Amino acid sequence: MIFVTVGSLFPFDRLTRTMDNWAYLHPNEKVIAQVGGSEYEPKHMEWVSKISPGEFRARVKDASVIVAHAGMGTIITAVENGRPIVLLPRRAALAEHTTDHQLHTANWLKDRPGIFVCRAENDLDSMIAKATTAAASEKWSISNAAPLEMTERIRQFIASAPQRSGWRGFLLRS
Repeated sequence: MIFVTVGSLFPFDRLTRTMDNWAYLHPNEKVIAQVGGSEYEPKHMEWVSKISPGEFRARVKDASVIVAHAGMGTIITAVENGRPIVLLPRRAALAEHTTDHQLHTANWLKDRPGIFVCRAENDLDSMIAKATTAAASEKWSISNAAPLEMTERIRQFIASAPQRSGWRGFLLRS
């Protein structure tokens, strides 16, 4: 199953339309979409406007591939669950967001395992194919906890700080 999500803040009709067309061209692939406040109503895939956080996590776990805007919450959830994610960033020039931070995010993440970035809608088919292949052949995920080396360095930094109020001792004991 492919899970499509546009996030909760803004509609993203370009992604919704493109994935609805993709679902039409791939009738044997189940596609479920969370489309937000989209004015476009999909005809070839299951869809809902909004879902609860618990249902969102369940859809991510059930999916073989996630297709989404380049929102960090969605990206982190997909990667934490070892699911490949195809990103189609929102663009300010198309009035899909107020800035192009999603383009910058996608560019920053493009070479990381399990993340497939579309520059335009016509890249979606090939990126979904790559993500599907990766889902079948590769396993990856990240932890939601900081690496031990990082936490130890922070602890050492705090320990070497000049003595201040009671928070320092609390942090060193926890």
